[in-house]
Amino acid sequence: MCLTLLLVSSLYLSNTFAQDHASLNLPEGATARLDRGTIEEIRYSPDGTRLAVVGSFGIRLYDTQTGGELNLLIGHRGIVNSVSFSPDGETLASGGFDAVIRLWNVRTGRLLRILTGHPNDIESVSFSPDGETLASGGFDAVIRLWNVRTGGLLRILTGHRGMVYSVSFSPDGKTLASGGRDATIRLWNVRTGGLLRTLEGHTKGWISSVSFSPDGKTLASGGRDATIRLWDIRTGKHLRTLRRHTSWVRSVSFSPDGWTLASGSSDATIRLWDVRTGRLLRTLEGHTAEVYSVSFNLDGWTLASGSRNGTVLLWETTPMAPAAPSQLLVALNKEVLINTNSHPLETSLLVNYPNPFNPETWLPYQLASPAEVRIMIYAADGQLIRKLDLGYQPVGFYESRDRAAYWDGKNAVGEPVASGVYFYTFTAGDFAATRRMLILK
Repeated sequence: MCLTLLLVSSLYLSNTFAQDHASLNLPEGATARLDRGTIEEIRYSPDGTRLAVVGSFGIRLYDTQTGGELNLLIGHRGIVNSVSFSPDGETLASGGFDAVIRLWNVRTGRLLRILTGHPNDIESVSFSPDGETLASGGFDAVIRLWNVRTGGLLRILTGHRGMVYSVSFSPDGKTLASGGRDATIRLWNVRTGGLLRTLEGHTKGWISSVSFSPDGKTLASGGRDATIRLWDIRTGKHLRTLRRHTSWVRSVSFSPDGWTLASGSSDATIRLWDVRTGRLLRTLEGHTAEVYSVSFNLDGWTLASGSRNGTVLLWETTPMAPAAPSQLLVALNKEVLINTNSHPLETSLLVNYPNPFNPETWLPYQLASPAEVRIMIYAADGQLIRKLDLGYQPVGFYESRDRAAYWDGKNAVGEPVASGVYFYTFTAGDFAATRRMLILK
């Protein structure tokens, strides 16, 4: 997979919560917190329209289209370690040092339910693909499966001999992977709770992150031994070991097409790997502290990375055109926040939503000056699929569903197009930009 990667901005979230952080999520009896805040995990919503950033300051939700902060979710007493969006993007699960799981309404920020049962820290939470089950793992060395609708405990999975650091469902929802401090990865039958297989190979213990490939055939794991290991899910065979990090691998994330794996490490770097060959594609440097979390947006173009010292970097992977800072990259730094109530400072093409999509999508954009607007949609081989003539448009933000360009997923003769990668080119006067989108059926 050919990638052109540019570091487009650094986001110092400690500036974002400098005024209110000291009073948030305090343990009983405490009156203030003197640290600057830490980031434990970052996650994109399934449709790519939101970014959740969590840590000692609570949970912050950002709109990836406008860059605005949507909500600050407060309720956990202590650091929030992990979050997971439900498949429909409507619910957010969070777990942390206070040993409880909280379910939130993403749109309103309202607390829906609290799940209790873990006696100690919760390190990882993960929604099943159907959204009906939530898995959690933590300091007590067990995994708990919960009924999301009722909040009831479904079953407890035992076998790890130390803290469970990471849990992840397979794309079909039938298998759960868990990584623990005992240097093992365990695969579980979700329906029965039975142990299917134990994967061993990491040394020094502490499996920090496990992640399934989009097709469910491969599992990636990162650990304290500074390696990433790839496993065949069907056979349990160790496929290859990726070695270039010099310290603990904290997080691994597959790109939506499954061709690229991103890894974040305590060596303050992110590395991108070719999954098929194991070849290192590129090392991304810019963080000054441990990288605790990496997350690909489902558009396949944006990678977010969060470090221990409260910094988030957004990287744009753009094979067809140079990257430009999106409004999100600017807006997350409150010192240079764009006033979105006025007019765009520059004309820009934004990421389509939902992406992947089936059967329709919206193509948002901004106009800093009035122009004739046209969008051309191409197949991966360059064939023109559809032309959208939007006519003369005034200055403004064309981002909501009632203003953005709309494509019904059909070609010029009204036939639904096949699954695959497509490109859309936006022209407005002298301005032109191209982005990629993905159709999955």
